[in-house]
Amino acid sequence: MEELLVQLAGWALLAVLWAVFIWQYCKDPRRLGLAALLFPLALCSIAAVVDLLSTLVPGFGFLIAIVLVLTPLIVVVFGVALIYNGVLMWRREGARIPNLLSLAAGVLVFILPVIAVLLVRINTWWTYSLAFILFMASVFTASLFAMMLLYAWVHARFPAKTRGAAAVILGARTINGKVTPLLRGRLDKAIELYASQAEPQLLMVPTGGQGHDEQEPEGASMACYLREQGIPESQILIEDRAKDTVENLDFSNALVRERQPEGQLWLVTSDYHALRAALASRQMGLEARAFGGKTAAYYRPSAFLRECVAIARDQLKLMILLALPFAVGLAGMIFLATRAGF
Repeated sequence: MEELLVQLAGWALLAVLWAVFIWQYCKDPRRLGLAALLFPLALCSIAAVVDLLSTLVPGFGFLIAIVLVLTPLIVVVFGVALIYNGVLMWRREGARIPNLLSLAAGVLVFILPVIAVLLVRINTWWTYSLAFILFMASVFTASLFAMMLLYAWVHARFPAKTRGAAAVILGARTINGKVTPLLRGRLDKAIELYASQAEPQLLMVPTGGQGHDEQEPEGASMACYLREQGIPESQILIEDRAKDTVENLDFSNALVRERQPEGQLWLVTSDYHALRAALASRQMGLEARAFGGKTAAYYRPSAFLRECVAIARDQLKLMILLALPFAVGLAGMIFLATRAGF
């Protein structure tokens, strides 16, 4: 009876935490702190469901044990997939550092365990400590990536939007004045949003300046594509000066507010970039929501890894706060190792 009460209390606590998360998410999903709540909440919920099914379904616990035994194989497959994606990115997009992030991550999946084993075999307190530092750093990095990946999926799948004033389409490199498949994915998503709201009609704001290797500003090339797809000229506001995401948002907001003082900005970018654009808009104090257009599957792993690094840089205080439990555990293990005489 006591065990049942403990389980019921656990389920009740999970329900309360889910309610808090949903409430806060509906208020404003552009907070990375919600990702820090969602990730452990999802893990605890999965653990609770597994525990319940293990009690109710004969043999379910055995299936979970098999999955745990296969975990090293899953990690190996994951590492191989990252390396394959990195090589593919290298061939298709060139050997620039941002394109090689998935390759580097895949190589580290295999190298770090080897380094840890070699350090442990030296059998001194400092090599044990260094091996544990590598382990804790790997766990923290993997947890951080999983947290952002989960929240990016939720953010894309459940957009908490109200009536929009304009779709602000963030620019990307054009070739000979023509939009690339990456940029077309953003524009097509904006057109989809345009069709979803009849009144008031969305303003369409293609935003982006002219790069050194481009024939014209990205905003102008994007506007041409919108016209070809049937968007009325009267609904298009071209922003052609911005050089980065912050300028995209700032300059576009100024243009929109001259025509539409009220209503959300619907920021439209690639799916891997939507979360960072949303976080940036909140930091700037804009009333906005972000939406992601389709991106080629091979491009996403490296692109999302790059976004994770950028988000961690922009949200440094939260990253330090999240790292504290790992740092405390690390300090405790090093202390115990030195006391034990290693």
